[in-house]
Amino acid sequence: MDSLVVRSSECFVMKPLILHSAIRLAVELFLSTLLIVTLASFCAFSPVLSQGDPAFEWHLLYLKIRDSQISREEALARLKALEPLLKDRYLKSWNRKSEDRLTFPLRGYGPTAIGGNGGSGYQPKGYDFFDGNRHKGHPGHDIFIRDKNQDSLDDGTGKPVEVSSVSSGMVVSLNLNWESSSPIRGGNYIWVFDPMKSRYYYYAHLNEIQVKVGDIVSRRDSLGTVGRTGIKAHPKSSPTHLHFVVHESIGGYPKPINPYQELVKAERK
Repeated sequence: MDSLVVRSSECFVMKPLILHSAIRLAVELFLSTLLIVTLASFCAFSPVLSQGDPAFEWHLLYLKIRDSQISREEALARLKALEPLLKDRYLKSWNRKSEDRLTFPLRGYGPTAIGGNGGSGYQPKGYDFFDGNRHKGHPGHDIFIRDKNQDSLDDGTGKPVEVSSVSSGMVVSLNLNWESSSPIRGGNYIWVFDPMKSRYYYYAHLNEIQVKVGDIVSRRDSLGTVGRTGIKAHPKSSPTHLHFVVHESIGGYPKPINPYQELVKAERK
């Protein structure tokens, strides 16, 4: 009788222990799965674990420049190191010469859509690439679309206005899903690097974006559509437009140049 009582007591004690072990095993399994998912996400977005993709590294570097999280000296040194890698990757993927003539960046539009008088909208004084989102000046051109009701659609066609790549190159950075609470001046934007000309092309205030970082684009390829994103393009006081900027890399330092004459002579799509 005593042995039966002992065995019964042992069973009573063991049941909670088994239950506790099962719960602990389930928790450990959940944490292990969570760790694997986290590491996988980190590998997908980390510049170290992205197999040295220079386009993605440029993108991450630009975010730091844009948000004033890196010194000018360090940023310039990294840009100088990245540009040869971008060129090498570009040539391996797209062995073509750069075209001399640009394509006008808005489908169905031409030079008359450029703001100002004879390109007077280009005002680079005080601008520095490394000032990021806090930069001064207006080192580019605003190209306006017909959009009186500000719905980002062409008043004549009722359709979105396509933004075309003015030259061949590689997408090295972009911003998606801009919201009105965001302080980013360019809203939804795209940076394309043409390593054959050592030029950076910047397209800002887009609505939709149809490319991703690392894509190789040809002249006339669609990049997205014109929108009203960005702190200065979003208010009703601003007509719907594309902000277009060209930088020339001088020793790795992106310096703005005036593309007005090239836009006047650009091929129209």
